[in-house]
Amino acid sequence: MRVLLAGLLAITLGQLAHAETVHSLGEVPSRLKTPEAKKYFSEQMQGKAAPDLLGVHLPAGFTAETIANALVPHDDKGRPHLIGAKPWPARPNSYVAIVCTGGSEPYSAGESTCARSRGDDKEPPLHVYLGVFALKTGSAASLEAASGPIDCATDWSRSNLPRQPSAADDADGLVKPEGFDRFDLANYKIAPDQIAFGLRGSWSEGYAGGGANFTALCLFAVDGHRLKQVLAAPMSAYADIAGDWHKDGTRDHDITDAANVLVISRHETDGHFDLLLKGRGHGKGRTFRWAKSAAAYRAAN
Repeated sequence: MRVLLAGLLAITLGQLAHAETVHSLGEVPSRLKTPEAKKYFSEQMQGKAAPDLLGVHLPAGFTAETIANALVPHDDKGRPHLIGAKPWPARPNSYVAIVCTGGSEPYSAGESTCARSRGDDKEPPLHVYLGVFALKTGSAASLEAASGPIDCATDWSRSNLPRQPSAADDADGLVKPEGFDRFDLANYKIAPDQIAFGLRGSWSEGYAGGGANFTALCLFAVDGHRLKQVLAAPMSAYADIAGDWHKDGTRDHDITDAANVLVISRHETDGHFDLLLKGRGHGKGRTFRWAKSAAAYRAAN
């Protein structure tokens, strides 16, 4: 029985992720399968500039002062270091906006990093605020809904991905992202009369000769004048573990590359469509159903 179970486990893990050993760092890019892994490698290992996925080059009609004054509470003593806004295609004349405060660096137009500072406990902690603005031609931008401080704490304890951030090892799987790197503005119609938008959180880890990156998706929906988080789910895991050296100076790299996609089901629970978190070409996914008492999604399996 133990042999059978071990065999089934090996088959399951093999389905969960694309994992292999390559014999040099140069072979890695051609073997990556998921967009998340390709993005991380191109930016961190190849030095390519990250695209503007948080809207730090502000759209016409917005100023950094307008966004910050509307979203950051007066008792937040951290200085803004990232301010961004992007059109929300699923909602005409609407824009999603973000302000990140904390750290030692003051605001600089075009700054693309919204992340916790590492190794300096004296710096103010990272605070992140979201908002939805209305902007019509000839009018000034007006705030429709605001989130207050968000955390996007994500439960990795039952993730279908093969690895999790090391920070989750000591936190029973529930951990806040280290940073946020893009809006996800797919058409997340979570109810017949409600649309959500996403924000991608991330964790990065450095190893000798390699590294790892993990991402999560947090969904937010407008509830009156409040912007409420309704979901946080693990979305990708990439790891590069450096191995043996070769005589020609190259080195083995053990690559793990896996990701999920979020699919909106036709089935409804309490007036909201179920959400299916499916592996991108791998393994069994998870179902999230609306919990009326929490006004948010909860894992059903």
